[in-house]
Amino acid sequence: MLITSATNNNIKLLNKLIGQKKYRQQYRQYVVEGEKLLNDAVRFGKQITAVYVAQSSKVIVPDSLLSKVVYVADTVFSSVSDVVNGQGVLAVVNMDSVDVGIGSTGDCLVLDGLQDAGNVGTLLRTALACGFEDVLCSNCVDVYSPKVIRSAMSAHFALRLHTTANIEQAFAKLPTDCYKYACDMNGADIATVNRKSKASIALVLGNEGNGLSAFSREHCDSIVSLPMKNGLESLNVSVAGSIIMYLLQK
Repeated sequence: MLITSATNNNIKLLNKLIGQKKYRQQYRQYVVEGEKLLNDAVRFGKQITAVYVAQSSKVIVPDSLLSKVVYVADTVFSSVSDVVNGQGVLAVVNMDSVDVGIGSTGDCLVLDGLQDAGNVGTLLRTALACGFEDVLCSNCVDVYSPKVIRSAMSAHFALRLHTTANIEQAFAKLPTDCYKYACDMNGADIATVNRKSKASIALVLGNEGNGLSAFSREHCDSIVSLPMKNGLESLNVSVAGSIIMYLLQK
């Protein structure tokens, strides 16, 4: 099968899933682009419903997905692709079950109002590298947006991702014995803070411009910071959060 029209229903669906959060939530699906993300989705056992390949692409599709391949004329594919000079392959992936729970023994990252896709993607990638198992996103940029997915570099496939409408709901999902750290430039020097010997911890990071919400400040057990030299007030949230995750990891 070769799709040659941008008005094809499959192409319309791709545009919806790539372009708008409401459709990703409605269909419980998202789109990954590129051979590495496709192969990693297979490696982590994600449910892939369709693979779209540009007619001139030389990409190698895993044998298990050959029955789901749909070829697309190059001009039509380029009108859908979110990447300049991409590899010519897009895949539609089902989101994990919304009923997945928070791990009782693993560490958790809580994102309180982050809006920059690059920051969120970087933090997801670092969370995975540091052994954090769950990420709770409250009032954040859509974690399944193409920019976040590219920045996270396959972390989506290994983490348990949770989206909540507000920070109160996010905290309610945490295990009752979880020790909650928040990151703020006025907090205690992280170098002087010892990780609490609880079963799990949560690290809470606030919005790029406004910082932590009042609720997070009030309900965290400790507020920590990174010491600054040479007159700097703070670091980018993805940089600071990544450093603190490394310092707090088991």
